[in-house]
Amino acid sequence: MGNAPVRDGGVNSWRSAETFAVLAAIAALFHDFGKAGRCFQQSLAGTGKFRFQPYRHEWISLRLFEAFAGQKSDDEWLAKLGQLSSADEKPLLAKLVKDHPDRRICPVSGQALNASPLRSLAPLARAVGWLILSHHRLPQARTGEPDIAYCRQWLENQLNPDWNSLNHKKFKTRKIFETVWTFPQGTPLRSRTWRHKAQQVSRQAMKLQVLRGAGEQGCLFTQHMARLTLMLADHHYSAQPAAPAWRDENYVVWANGAKSGGLRTMHQRLDEHLCGVAHYSMLIGRMLPRAMALLPAIGEQPGFCERIVDKRYRWQNSAWDVAFALRARSRRHGFFGINMASTGCGKTFANARIMSALSDPHRGCRFSVALGLRTLTLQTASMLEKRLGLSHDLLAVLTGSTAARELHDPPLPEPDDGSDSADAMLEESDDVHFAGVVCAGPLGEWLNKDPRVARMVCAPVLVTTIDHLMPAVEGVSGGRQIPAMLRLLSSDLVLDEPDDFDPADLHAQCRLVHWAGMLGARVLLSSATLPPAQVETLFSAYCEGRRAWQRECGDAGVSLNICCAWFDEYGSTARDAASDETFSMAHREFALLRASRLSEQKRLRLGNIVPVRAAAAGRRGAIDAVAAEVQRQMLRLDADHHDRHQSGKTVSLGIVLLANIDPLVAVAQTLMAQASPDGCCIHYSIYHSQHPLAVRSFIEKRLDRAFDRRDPAQLWQLPEVSAALSDSLARRHLFVVLATSVVEVGRDWDAHWGIIEPSSMRSLIQFAGRIQRHRAIAPASPNLIILGRNINALSGRNPAYCQPGYETLKWSLPSHDMQDLLPEAACRGINALARIAENNDDNAFAALEHRRLRAELLGQDEMKAPAAALWWRAPVTWCAELQRRRPFRCTGPQAQFFIRMSNNDDIPAFFFKTETGNWKASERFIRCELTMGEGVKPWFRIDYNVVLTALADERKMTLTAVSERYGEVTLRVHKRSSADPWWFHPLLGVFRTPD
Repeated sequence: MGNAPVRDGGVNSWRSAETFAVLAAIAALFHDFGKAGRCFQQSLAGTGKFRFQPYRHEWISLRLFEAFAGQKSDDEWLAKLGQLSSADEKPLLAKLVKDHPDRRICPVSGQALNASPLRSLAPLARAVGWLILSHHRLPQARTGEPDIAYCRQWLENQLNPDWNSLNHKKFKTRKIFETVWTFPQGTPLRSRTWRHKAQQVSRQAMKLQVLRGAGEQGCLFTQHMARLTLMLADHHYSAQPAAPAWRDENYVVWANGAKSGGLRTMHQRLDEHLCGVAHYSMLIGRMLPRAMALLPAIGEQPGFCERIVDKRYRWQNSAWDVAFALRARSRRHGFFGINMASTGCGKTFANARIMSALSDPHRGCRFSVALGLRTLTLQTASMLEKRLGLSHDLLAVLTGSTAARELHDPPLPEPDDGSDSADAMLEESDDVHFAGVVCAGPLGEWLNKDPRVARMVCAPVLVTTIDHLMPAVEGVSGGRQIPAMLRLLSSDLVLDEPDDFDPADLHAQCRLVHWAGMLGARVLLSSATLPPAQVETLFSAYCEGRRAWQRECGDAGVSLNICCAWFDEYGSTARDAASDETFSMAHREFALLRASRLSEQKRLRLGNIVPVRAAAAGRRGAIDAVAAEVQRQMLRLDADHHDRHQSGKTVSLGIVLLANIDPLVAVAQTLMAQASPDGCCIHYSIYHSQHPLAVRSFIEKRLDRAFDRRDPAQLWQLPEVSAALSDSLARRHLFVVLATSVVEVGRDWDAHWGIIEPSSMRSLIQFAGRIQRHRAIAPASPNLIILGRNINALSGRNPAYCQPGYETLKWSLPSHDMQDLLPEAACRGINALARIAENNDDNAFAALEHRRLRAELLGQDEMKAPAAALWWRAPVTWCAELQRRRPFRCTGPQAQFFIRMSNNDDIPAFFFKTETGNWKASERFIRCELTMGEGVKPWFRIDYNVVLTALADERKMTLTAVSERYGEVTLRVHKRSSADPWWFHPLLGVFRTPD
């Protein structure tokens, strides 16, 4: 086989393809052996006494395979696999009865005694056993918490039935256990057809000498590709019609069934299913390199390679040149890039051009852009379409909501694929918008049950929320891993704003980058505020992943030496890195050079910290104090920063950011109830994530238009501004957005001024980027106000700067007063300096972030809490224990509600959908009243009925249908307040605590 990586056009190019194909086929022969047990067969036929099996069939299958392989060497059991007869079943079951502790019942507790079934197996047999056990879901400790310090021995010393299922703890009688381990019709060894398939697979395995090394600890690519192949083959063949040619008519044991019209019917027999999955495992494994190489890609695209003349974006020419120079070497050594250009410099377009420059001109370009927010995903896709000329047949958009995508862009005709049904590979709500040709070859056949998966995999460019790629490592059960793995396997990866996550979520992000390296992808990080600890950890993750790829798929004899590149608006540079130390030194040099250049930049945001003091204790006192200071500062800022109309009246656009929704709404209510000074009118908009979907889209479109200041004259054309100037006697008009962190990323806004409740250094930097973004006029007086304390600190809470923020009880700040935490120099000119370098001894606010990130990601204290780097430092990828301890987006339970209206009802009501699919009105929503002081108005009127009716007219749908599709609001459900009401108002959105 050739050695060129498949993503660059090589056919049959993975040296290990035959290895993982055969490995998956061996596991496929045994993967459902446990279904032959009496208990499973009774349940399948609907005659069983119990709904759940005491042991899942994967565990029983593993125990049967263990009895077969036993203490034999890999050569011995592989040879025996080709010589099996029906007579071998009796000693196998006898060995199961004699040796397997699962059958031994503790006389005191009545529970089974356990031991790891993989402990005594030879290396290759151990890999097969793991595939059998994990073909539906990765093992995970479901009782207790195994000591992380001994994670290197978990597989041998800790693995027991609890890592697969806890069902057996509910059944304590010997009789029930006997039904589990009794096989009335025998095992598939009785099937002549199965034995014939086993002989075929054995012959292939015996000829493939390299297979013996597939069980080694370092063979991650082979082992996980074998699992992917097995899952895909099992998923594909289970949906196929029964194949009598693969069954022995004398062996009547069933593998699966189906319900039709209330009746249960049997589908595939067990020997037929095992043979079919083994056949497709071999076929898929062998053909996967060719299938990946034949996926659509982008060839020469004018938008990618044209030279830019606009001075603001001319730096992208250098970025293209540096990436192009690395094109050939990056195919052999991998690529890890960092784009740290400042906000507003066009990183989105530069990223696409960089990935295009790196791609093989004969193969074309394929990459995925992963983002943290759904709205940012939609915006990025629109930018790439408009600015780079990517049409809908080249670019796919994947979000968690069809409705959100349709509200952002009018729907286009979808391909006529004949099926809209959901499948286990993707969530029912996942929408893949792609008008191009999906794979018609073998990959299309394997993925034929859900066309959305084929679109996700086939599109040359995929813009997606990162949640849809995370299942590659976080999808521990079902078939959710398959689409994400295939996508990473066939395209490069751009992580956009990867630092815009809670520190706990960065563990999963590191696992994803490690997987991307292991699957051969190039990786580009894009953010102006990347901290060193995160960059270094992600490189380490990529480096170790690439090491696994290089070992099994790369050029033989080529040592690991990653192509690295750094890009910003000042230029681009490249350097090879074979170690973490080499990379860290190079990145530190780049960051220091960038810092020196940033310090010389024109200062567009002049910050100032203002003290906030609460007259009364508790939350109410904190809300009043913040509201009073915000109004005081708004008026001062407007006096200094505004545009003057020809009539002599002035207008300023401002943003006030508070960290959390409920306090935001409480402050908003307080502000709006206060009268404005004479001659002044304040127009408020409340923007956060808990507006119904259609209303949030309505707000975003109005605000996006208002804050687009590229054409200064456009301000006077805005309907709300024009109306205010003509209808009001006030001489000063303040248009103010009261918002949460949804404004920090993805909103291309240019405000006159801003006020922020501090939560983190990154938040301050990102928020500053929404001020003077387009006009770039240096201020003579402060245009950014930082409140001296946040609401938590004013309320007496500790930790205060958390959720969002980096402070915890363990990682505490020396003070909660920003005047003590943030030096005046950093405050006066806020930019990315404090984030991209760790020498912040005088900036305690930034220093805490750096210390916690370095401990979270690279820390060595594994006895207490696992660092993200443990994923590649220790052999833990076989299980889901780290995913359980550090899950991605652990936000707690959420509930979906809908503003549901009909043409006969003008009063909005919140509904939810029951498990049976019916709509039921919720009694937990109460409309609050809103008091407006003199000289206070809403920025624009929001009426649920008007917004939804306009959508109904636009979409030519009934009001009821529109509200059920676009009226969604997703809310967190807390156990301690599960019965408490939610309050709402069209202007305020949905919130918990009324003011």
